[in-house]
Amino acid sequence: MCCCSKRYSNNAKKLWAFGGVVAIFAAAAFFGFGLPAIIDAVALTEFRVKEGARVYENFFDGEVPIFFDIYLFHWTNPEQIRDPNVRPNFVQMGPYVFSERHERGMVSFNDNDTITFNQKRIWHYMPELSNGDYFNDRVTTLNPVLATVGKTLEGDPLLPLLDGIIMANNLAEFLYKDVPVHEMLFDGHPDTLLTTLRDLLGALPPGTVPDISLPPWEGFGWFVERNESLTYDGTFQMGTGTDNHINTGVMRQWNNAPQVPNYRGVCGQVRGSAGEVWPPMGRNLGDNIRPLNLFLPDLCSAITLRHEREFTVHGLDGELWVGDARNFDNGHTIPETECQCTSPIDQCPFYRPGVLDVSECKFGAPLVVSYPHFYLAHPSYRTAVTGMEPDRAKHEFRFALHPFSGIPMAANGRIQYNMHLRDNGMALFRDVPDVIIPAFWIEQRMVLTKDIADDLKLIEDLRWGFIYTAFALCGVAALLLGLSLYAAFFVWKD
Repeated sequence: MCCCSKRYSNNAKKLWAFGGVVAIFAAAAFFGFGLPAIIDAVALTEFRVKEGARVYENFFDGEVPIFFDIYLFHWTNPEQIRDPNVRPNFVQMGPYVFSERHERGMVSFNDNDTITFNQKRIWHYMPELSNGDYFNDRVTTLNPVLATVGKTLEGDPLLPLLDGIIMANNLAEFLYKDVPVHEMLFDGHPDTLLTTLRDLLGALPPGTVPDISLPPWEGFGWFVERNESLTYDGTFQMGTGTDNHINTGVMRQWNNAPQVPNYRGVCGQVRGSAGEVWPPMGRNLGDNIRPLNLFLPDLCSAITLRHEREFTVHGLDGELWVGDARNFDNGHTIPETECQCTSPIDQCPFYRPGVLDVSECKFGAPLVVSYPHFYLAHPSYRTAVTGMEPDRAKHEFRFALHPFSGIPMAANGRIQYNMHLRDNGMALFRDVPDVIIPAFWIEQRMVLTKDIADDLKLIEDLRWGFIYTAFALCGVAALLLGLSLYAAFFVWKD
C-alpha cells in the first residue's frame, strides 16, 4: 500500500513538473508570438485612410509641419549670351522659405477601396527662416513666355509673322527679364507679351495656329495662382487600405485616368504614393528592400527612389530611400527609361542623362527638370554654365519611412527647374547657344514630430516587452525542465 502510494506520488510530481514546464513554454509562445501579432493587427487598423484612424487624421489635419524652400538662380551676364568665349553665369539666391499646409477637398470615398480628392496647398512666407529680402530682391532670368512661344511655333510658317508683331510692338526687348522675386514666384509679374498673345491667338479661327498652351493668368510667376488652389494639383484617386492594408495610399488615377499623356508606357503610369500616405511594409524587410515610387503632380509622373540605408529620428528606427540617376534619364544610359523621352521615337534619346522634359506638363514651356545644381547629371550641363556646385548632402532627393506603419519620417524633396535655350527662329533668340539655363530649385522638407515618433516607439516597446518576457519565460522553463529531469532521475525514483 505504501509502495503504491509512493510510486503514485512520484509520478504525480513528474506530471506536475513537466506540465508546468509545458505551460510556461506555452505562455512564452503567447508572449513571443501571440501578443506581438495582436498588437500588429490592432496597429494596422490605425494605418489606413478610414475615419477615426491615425493616418486618416494626419492626412486631413496635417500634424507634421512642412517647409517649402525656393532657391532662385540670378543670371549675371545675359547680355553676353552670344559671346562664344563667355559662359552664362548664375548666382544662387535664397532660400526663400515658406510654411506649407495641405487641405483636401471634393472628397469622395468609393466602393473599390479608394478615395478621390483634390489637394490644396497653402503657403505662407517665413522671413525669419529665409535668406534674402523676398519683397525687394530682384532676379534676372530667361523670359519664360517668350521661350514658350518660340518652342511651340518653331518651324511653323506663322512664327515669322508673330515674331514681327512682337518686335514691332516692343512686346519683348530682350530674351531675359529682370523681375522682383515675389512677382517671379507667387505674385505674378505683369506681362504685356502674355496678355497680347492670348488676345491675338484667341481672335484667330480654331486650327489657324498650333495650340499654344499659354498660362491663363494676367501675369507670369512660377507659382502664381497656385497658393490655396484646389484644382492646380489635379484630382487624385488612391487606395484607402480598408479592405487590404497593402493598398493604403497607392495611387490608382490622376485626373481621372490611370495613365498620363506626357510619357509612353510604364513611364506614364500613375503609380506609387503621392507622398503622405504609404502602405505598411511589414517587418523583417531583409537585405533587398524594394524601391519606392513617388508620384509628383508637378512632373506629371512618378519618380523611383532606391533604398539607401537605415535611418533614425527621435529614437525611431526606419529606412531611407534616395533618388538616383534613372529618374532623369531618357534612354541614354538606362534603356528602360527611353519611354521618358518626349521627342519622336526616332529622335530618342534627345537629352543627355540628368534632365527630364516636362514641357507638356507646364503649358508647353521649354522646361526640363534635374536634381539641384545638375547633381548626378551629365557633366556637359555644368560646364556649359558657371555657378553650379553639386553637393550630395545639399542636393540629394531623400525620403525616409517607418516601414511597419508606412508613416513618413523625413523628406528632402529636391528638384531643379531649368529652361532650354536655343535658336528657335525668333529674332531675339538668333545665334544663341544651345544650353540648359537653370531657373530655380525647390526643397520640400519635413521631419516627423516627436509626439508621433513616441507613439510609434510605444508600439515597438510593447512588442519587444512581450518578446523579452517570452525569452525570460523560456529561460525559466528551461531551468525548471533541467531541475525536473534531475529530480525525475535522481530524486523521484521508484
